[in-house]
Amino acid sequence: METRKVQVTGGTTLIVSLPKSWATKVNLKGGDEVSLIPQTDGSLAVRTRNAPEVYHTKTIYIEGKDGDNLIREIIGAYIAGYNSIELRSSKILSKQRDTVRKTVNMLIGPEIIEETSDQIVLQDTLNPAELSVKKSIKRMFMIVSSMQENAITALKEKDFDLAKDVSDRDIEVDKLFLLVSKQFRMVMRNISIADKFAMSMEEHLDMRLCATPLERIGDHSAKICNMVQQIGYKTVPDDVLADIEDANRQSMKLVENAIDAMFKRNINQANSTFILRQEATQKLRKLDEEVLKLSSDISVPLGIILDSIDRVCDYGCNIAEIAINSAVSSTPK
Repeated sequence: METRKVQVTGGTTLIVSLPKSWATKVNLKGGDEVSLIPQTDGSLAVRTRNAPEVYHTKTIYIEGKDGDNLIREIIGAYIAGYNSIELRSSKILSKQRDTVRKTVNMLIGPEIIEETSDQIVLQDTLNPAELSVKKSIKRMFMIVSSMQENAITALKEKDFDLAKDVSDRDIEVDKLFLLVSKQFRMVMRNISIADKFAMSMEEHLDMRLCATPLERIGDHSAKICNMVQQIGYKTVPDDVLADIEDANRQSMKLVENAIDAMFKRNINQANSTFILRQEATQKLRKLDEEVLKLSSDISVPLGIILDSIDRVCDYGCNIAEIAINSAVSSTPK
């Protein structure tokens, strides 16, 4: 870190010199313009107007790697923000190629642009800096809300095709979660990206924190559908189905309330989420008692479904806590 003394010229104008080593590195010359970006912590970021887009390439040697290990490494490079990922080996096996294609289908942006006997190149065709993180979060909520509703509909109507469709949709939630994670990493590395989104660093952190409980809700929707398949054509009392549907609707109302409070930074609304949680807890306890009266081949999967609904309520409260923390930190001192 270098320090500079602030000079005064013309009586009121404050001037500070730029480090010569930095100016040389970014090819800054007299007469060039720079952007001055005030930060929330009171500091000032200096960025050259003609700063080139930086493309990062990650080379991964995949000799002897396959399955989940290879998937995790590719996803790690994606989240780290690499624009290009080169996979190399003395000879890439067929099962490795299948794993790479499977991984590409799990991500938003990367495409296979080159494939030879010893190399596969993935290129990110989407610039995450041009996408709205808030829209990604809203989209995640819309998908998981629909998944939860459809999962219970599949239970009521014994619609196993719908149950499978809900499970398949979970990958879309996972894709958005990984995209939000990548966007957060990019902002941490380049603070000017935060300005493109018209969001502060703190807001990006809040969005990233919200993405986790939403992704977990998607997992529970898929879990409910697995239980629907397990119950099959066994008869579930209509009153129990109606109560489960009502409890599920209440859980998603709780999540929606928390998400809305998050975007509005409304502490009172966020706190009301915990009141909704208490009401949901009472309803779920009564439902548990009713379900336990049924035969075990029905009560066990129904109990798992109720547990998933209960966990959804917990995730809604997690989002409400994030909303409160966000609102408090944004409140002027």
